Amino acid sequence: MTMTTAETAVGSLSDTDRLLDGLMVLADTPLSPVLAATARLRFLDWMGCVLAGAASEEKRIAHMLANGGDGPAPVVGTGRSSAPLTAALINGMLSHVVELDDGHRYGITHAGGPLIAALLAVGHDPRMTPESFLKGIVVGYEAALRVAIACQPDAKLRGWHGSGVFGVIGAAVGVGAALGFDRVKMNAALAAACTSASGMVKAFSAGSELKPYNAGQPALTGLAAAITADAGFPGPRGILDGDHGLVQMLRGTPADPAAFVVQAPYCVETVYLKPYASCRYCHAPVEAVLNLRARNGVRAKDVREIRVDTYKLAVHKHDHREIDGPYSARLGIPYCVGAALARGETGMAAFAPEALADADTLRIMRATYVFEDPDLTALVPARRAARLAMTLVDGTVIADQVDLPRGEPEVPLTADDLQAKFTDLAGFAGLPQSQSTGLANLILDPDQDLRSVARGL
Repeated sequence: MTMTTAETAVGSLSDTDRLLDGLMVLADTPLSPVLAATARLRFLDWMGCVLAGAASEEKRIAHMLANGGDGPAPVVGTGRSSAPLTAALINGMLSHVVELDDGHRYGITHAGGPLIAALLAVGHDPRMTPESFLKGIVVGYEAALRVAIACQPDAKLRGWHGSGVFGVIGAAVGVGAALGFDRVKMNAALAAACTSASGMVKAFSAGSELKPYNAGQPALTGLAAAITADAGFPGPRGILDGDHGLVQMLRGTPADPAAFVVQAPYCVETVYLKPYASCRYCHAPVEAVLNLRARNGVRAKDVREIRVDTYKLAVHKHDHREIDGPYSARLGIPYCVGAALARGETGMAAFAPEALADADTLRIMRATYVFEDPDLTALVPARRAARLAMTLVDGTVIADQVDLPRGEPEVPLTADDLQAKFTDLAGFAGLPQSQSTGLANLILDPDQDLRSVARGL
């Protein structure tokens, strides 16, 4: 019997060695034009999110910069530079403020935000080249998401927030790949990242606005892990393995060894990209509302009540029918459904002050009830479905089901979609359309150094 590539790669290696071997091969292999272009698209998406985040949090970020020290690392959207660790923290946080950063439905992790923030923070290092910056993006996504896929959803159900826990791994390993770490340093970076892995779902319970910190702190600690490894502090072997390894600590049981095999399609190619400015768990219900709105011409005045049936992870902490600001609104299915129905808004405008106070939106929010359907839970992660039923004022019920919202690899956003998204976010940040269009073209130009583009902002 002929063994598959994955079966051969699994062999008798430990999880840590299996992952590191694959990452080192990927780091040492020239990027194909397709992977390089994909990395640029991820940077484009990240940049739009950071620009919008910087415009949203100008005052609080200014306070952080005032206490963060001077340095060579650009803080996007502020016109400032700072010390690398400060810049990594702030850019990572900004990437997650408006809830439009990419994610992964199997890994339940926003890997790109912390990773690219950490890479940009050391973009001045002479060992980094325009090509190795792109390589760091590809290898960093792979490291973060292979471990995340191995540990999810168990880690999430135990209260861990994947962006913090696994984002630190991507940031550390991505920086290592971009700076040309050998295997000894890469193992040390991985080990230091794993001992730094942290992020709690409870940290962004109702009333909290700390969720972006769970994308900033892994950028900071991932960069610190890489700096520590680069200084020559060796790490232990097998940081992922055994009773006291990270995997067992996060999920309680061993993971499938095949999860750690690095192979195509690479994780940078399998992330989802968000078309709506809200938590991904809100997207299937929002899309169902948009479908009914377009198909039936229904509006808020026509609707008495809405029922959403969805999978378990989308219910917990996402079913609240009251909000206390844009952060809780972006996490709540009822509010996002209300804004989509009442105003046709799913982007940044849905969370502006006038939208948050809109009477029709709030009435629909309070009339929207979210329930778990065990049959839909059983489909996760292959599907992240929601079934939405509207009861109209005359008693008629209309319904729609979305199995996978737009932006998943199976229903992808195009390069044109991503450029339009970037232009919208850059416009929110105050850039004229001609400038944002030109900036998007620069980012996607294979001859342009992405670090120079970022420094210009």
